[in-house]
Amino acid sequence: MARRELLSLSLYSLLASNRGGLFIVFFPLYLVAVKGSTLPEALVILTLAWVPASLIGPWVGRLSDRAGRRRPYLLLGEATAFPLFLAVVFAPGWVAAGALFIAAELALAIGGPAYTAYVADVTNSGERGFGYGLLNATSSAGGVVGFVLAGVVTFEYGLWALFPFVVVVMVGTLSVVVFLVPDLELPAAPPRHRSLREMKPVITFSFAVSIRAIGSGAVATFYGYLAVVLGANDFEVSLVAIAGLLTGALVSVPLGRMIDRRGEIRGIWYGTLLTLGSFGLFAIASTWTETIPAQVVRNAGLALVGTGMTAWVARMAPADRRAEYLGMFSLINSSLWSVGPLVGAVAIAFWGYPGLFVMAIATTVVSLVVMELLYGEMGIRSRLQGAPNASAPP
Repeated sequence: MARRELLSLSLYSLLASNRGGLFIVFFPLYLVAVKGSTLPEALVILTLAWVPASLIGPWVGRLSDRAGRRRPYLLLGEATAFPLFLAVVFAPGWVAAGALFIAAELALAIGGPAYTAYVADVTNSGERGFGYGLLNATSSAGGVVGFVLAGVVTFEYGLWALFPFVVVVMVGTLSVVVFLVPDLELPAAPPRHRSLREMKPVITFSFAVSIRAIGSGAVATFYGYLAVVLGANDFEVSLVAIAGLLTGALVSVPLGRMIDRRGEIRGIWYGTLLTLGSFGLFAIASTWTETIPAQVVRNAGLALVGTGMTAWVARMAPADRRAEYLGMFSLINSSLWSVGPLVGAVAIAFWGYPGLFVMAIATTVVSLVVMELLYGEMGIRSRLQGAPNASAPP
């Protein structure tokens, strides 16, 4: 039976997922159609929003560890972002709208490391795959509901209605944090800084598994636009997203349990292979309906990759430094993911959509090679050296 804390976080995830998923798919279209930007300008706004937000991860994580508290940081992030998202509706053009969006994403980042560390605080090492898998499942389920509602809203009223819808959802996220998420008091971390040398294993791991995030970030931003190019309307774009999210909702918990049994890095490896296959399916799609199976495979892979990465870092981090270590991982992973749209835009400008997917495939293959060199997960190194499986949990 999941603890009350994990269930309350799952409800928070259910509501908060609407926001992130909608922005990835609809926000570039929103800036272009409603605020008058070009597509490259919209993609620059996305990059400028997500990269700075990831940079503050270690710092706000350290603050959470030192305070021995998680909920205040969740609450501060949500409460600060709320009026900023609301103000986007009234911004006079894409520059002002983009600046408000950047500020709102930066505010939300205040609670990110505390949120992921909270899961590790209330689960044991052998059940964190389940814990993070449960949150991924509820996040995907919330995304399904969000895309159904947002698809109907934008289809009926246009993309201008996107941010009023997001603001309504945020009333729910704030309510969950205030009334349902327990405010645990944990042992406070000592005030000293932990050197980067001490964090080297997590930093090395983060770069190894995040190389693929460049291609993944590009595809995550562009698949909605690709569907439009292939003939989809706004509602049909939401159907593509829903197919992937529904997959994540259904498979995340069993895949999380598999990670608990077989090890985090093995799960990351399998998930990366699935995302690699999805890029090939996107590349050969000739109608918008053909992007649906690609999105299904992609989200199954992301369920493995996301759960495995977070569980590995949570296991390796000292108990009084979890939020800081998870913040460092988020800095590296999110920064590489966030430059994906910009790299993807360059690839499309020079080589069209085939260039985008070639880039995504290439970065994924490089990540797999680096992971094998470091961890020997497919058994090549262990068979040569007679060593035990490198990924098994202690």
